[in-house]
Amino acid sequence: MQRKVLTSLIMMAGLIAVGYSDFGRNLISPATAKSTAEAVPGTPDGDLLIQARAIFGKLPAAMPGSENDTPAMITLGKKLYFEKAISINKTQSCNSCHPLDNKGAGADNLKTGKGAEGKFGNRNDPATMNAGFQIAQFWDGRAATLEEQAKGPPLNPIEMGMANGEAVAKRLKEIAHYPADFKEAFPGQKDPVTFDNFAKAVAAFERTLISRGRFDRFIDGDKQALTKQEMDGMRTFINVGCIQCHNGPNLGGTTFQRMGVFHAYADREDMGRFKVTKLESDKYIFKTPVLRNVTLTAPYFHDGGVGNLAEAVDQMAYLQLDKKLTNEEINNVLRFLTTLADEKLTTTPPMKVNAPPTAWVPPQMKDIPQGDAGDLIRYGALLVTDTHAQLGPDVKNEKMRFSGSTLNCSSCHLDSGTKQFGLPWMGVTQAYPQYRGREDQVQGLEPRINGCFERSLNGKALPVDSKEMKAMVAYIGWLSKDMPKKVAGLGMPKYEAPSRKADVQQGEQAYERFCMSCHGKDGNGYQSLSASSSGSRVVPALWGAGSYNNGAGMNRLLTTAAFIQGNMPLGTTWTHPAISNEEAYDIAGYISSRNRPQMSGLEKDYPNLEKKPVDAPYPPFADKLPQERHQYGPFQAMKAAPK
Repeated sequence: MQRKVLTSLIMMAGLIAVGYSDFGRNLISPATAKSTAEAVPGTPDGDLLIQARAIFGKLPAAMPGSENDTPAMITLGKKLYFEKAISINKTQSCNSCHPLDNKGAGADNLKTGKGAEGKFGNRNDPATMNAGFQIAQFWDGRAATLEEQAKGPPLNPIEMGMANGEAVAKRLKEIAHYPADFKEAFPGQKDPVTFDNFAKAVAAFERTLISRGRFDRFIDGDKQALTKQEMDGMRTFINVGCIQCHNGPNLGGTTFQRMGVFHAYADREDMGRFKVTKLESDKYIFKTPVLRNVTLTAPYFHDGGVGNLAEAVDQMAYLQLDKKLTNEEINNVLRFLTTLADEKLTTTPPMKVNAPPTAWVPPQMKDIPQGDAGDLIRYGALLVTDTHAQLGPDVKNEKMRFSGSTLNCSSCHLDSGTKQFGLPWMGVTQAYPQYRGREDQVQGLEPRINGCFERSLNGKALPVDSKEMKAMVAYIGWLSKDMPKKVAGLGMPKYEAPSRKADVQQGEQAYERFCMSCHGKDGNGYQSLSASSSGSRVVPALWGAGSYNNGAGMNRLLTTAAFIQGNMPLGTTWTHPAISNEEAYDIAGYISSRNRPQMSGLEKDYPNLEKKPVDAPYPPFADKLPQERHQYGPFQAMKAAPK
């Protein structure tokens, strides 16, 4: 019966945007005749645009109720949102759990909320961005409006711990500017500093918190706003059935759904909406979360029980749809979800990189020739994109266990080695043989690949004459065949390091904001439910036993920082970075501080120590500076250090 209902829901999804539900009334803007006409029917991208407008619609310019908000109410509400005096010990504000400063998306990235006295609640703190577009507030929907929600935390004994609304108003009256602020926001009232007016002002401010991302530019008709893989991800999101719950312009927040339709969720203690309604039918029913800014708001689910987005996508497909997604499907959906992040929160000034004089056009797999030569190229593509499954430590044929990690070659060489400034292989063939300072000799491509196997993959060298080596060389050669020897886009973009030591603590905070949603708090990445024990991870491990060892190039801070700024979070391009050079520097420092496999014999690297990069973090060194300086910087003056 459930399967029939869900199938019917999929068929009805296209009608969602033109027939409002009771839960989502006035929240979904149907595509107009004019906007639909802008899309070109009959083309894949045009059809996707029409479909997306029907299922999701345009995000309204203003939230319901904002027509009654005045500038004075909004200004007061913002002050109150950041006011710590409304908590029992004056340490907690709304912003403490729903941070908006420092480009915050209104979520604290903790598993469950932490209160003023250090106690933790039992539910994950939802983001405040776009909250006013939802049918109700809190995971169980116990507050019908933003005003009602605003009254909850101050009086919650775990969160802010105030005795009652009068106590909150009394605190505010004791602060010099608030009586005048309330009088301006609520003119004509004899005593405007009330708990009700506190809630009205906070709600007025929260109604201004509307986020818009590249997804919205696509809905507006800019098909260049999304990459091919991101559009493929939207198709996967639609076709798999995610839209049954995550529809409308907020991609969620307009219905209540059972957590665990086909398979029970691990947490069976929290019965969700049942606590509010006492109806048996509402057991384990929760409000469907909004997916806007989802890449910035880990961990996930009502209990914060899932730490990374790949696992959340995988678990939802299994629990709610009875589907086990492939790595490709999960990766595509992740790419689509990155387009929902607010562009104001995920952009920094462009990096100083000259635009390539010619277009960056990777070759297409469909153009690989037929025959033995083409088969070898295709095998090479498989090996570099699914390295762990083909050559990892758990493959059945022990003779094929050349990689000792859970990584793939494409974990560093993004988009199968075709991403501009994402360490692409395009043009690499023409660059070899070349001098390598680490070995102090001229090397061909095969030794370079084996260096990656020994270090980045923490494994052992492939026989140079093996079919696997020949296949990888053939694939790289096919990618390189039409590339000039020197072209902008190879390697990584130029990175300007700060003139200071990397701050590991700041790096951890930035990691939690930008990276944890994919790689998890433990940095271990994620392996999908559909993968076998030898299957590749859909998200790579950044540290730990399954990651690269300390001799890898990615273990150098400046290399890591440049890679992060030019390519992360997922979907970032060198033209529109999401992470500043300062943040990338500290994140790289934090990653460098974590445990990873140790490679023996590193003292033999760089026979000529003058050739050793200043950020190579292992001895010996050409100078007399401590190892920590080489690991964390600052690096600018190190070349002039006494030898």
